[in-house]
Amino acid sequence: MTLQQLFDDYYRPLRLRGRSPETLRLYGCTIGNFGRFLERPATIDDLEDLTLSRYVEHRGTVCSPYTAEKERSQLMALARLAWERRLIPVLPNCPPGVLPERVPHAWTVDEIRRVHQAAAEMPGQVGQISAGIWWPALLQLLWESGERIGAAMKAKWANYSRPHLLLPAEARKGRRRDRLHVLTDRTCDRIEMAHQAGRDELLWWPGDRLYIYAKLHKLLKAAGVDGKNIAFHQLRRTGASHLAAAGGDATAFLDHASPRTTQRWYLDPRMTQRGPRPCDLLPKMDDA
Repeated sequence: MTLQQLFDDYYRPLRLRGRSPETLRLYGCTIGNFGRFLERPATIDDLEDLTLSRYVEHRGTVCSPYTAEKERSQLMALARLAWERRLIPVLPNCPPGVLPERVPHAWTVDEIRRVHQAAAEMPGQVGQISAGIWWPALLQLLWESGERIGAAMKAKWANYSRPHLLLPAEARKGRRRDRLHVLTDRTCDRIEMAHQAGRDELLWWPGDRLYIYAKLHKLLKAAGVDGKNIAFHQLRRTGASHLAAAGGDATAFLDHASPRTTQRWYLDPRMTQRGPRPCDLLPKMDDA
């Protein structure tokens, strides 16, 4: 039995019922990457200690350690189901690796304004709308709502009633909670300018994911803030950091279940750290 058959016939209906298409896509990517490593379609017989460990070690050399760990976790989840259903004789042992804890990095106010200016100067069209209108509207919505790009792109015109935008649970990560956002008049004006009234059910032109990301990277390059792993999520991280620095509740803003998640992955300490610095409290080593 191939790993894809295990996923389609068992894992997806038993473990991923009701989960988002993005989750299914990510599992598909992992199965495909595993097969490319093996240079053939992966089978359930490949779910064994050494093969999995060698694959995860290889992935750590070509992608981030977080991506390698995500794929290890997905493959182990498939292996666990195969073992529970007695499709493989032994549950493989492939423990998680050590993941570095990075310091979150957010844009400064100057960098945010440069991004917005670059968005307003974007050439061409997005659907039937000028790119210089469409991009600032999308970025301002993301900035004020703290939403992920996937949820924002699924927003429907029927769920927008100035100044409110309702994003149903089905459109959001986890698919558990609706979220009602209150937007400024300025953002509402931009959204209404960017929408093709009467033409689309969706609030935004439903462009191809790769096209949108490619255009975003051009925009960020023009603003001088491009870099590895800098994409829409950087705006979410930046909004949370500036909100926390101003005394707001960044965990509620991002709709996280745990403040630890917000602190570890989103808040840039260069903006959010309060109180005296350790270097100011320590006695000086010299008399100068």
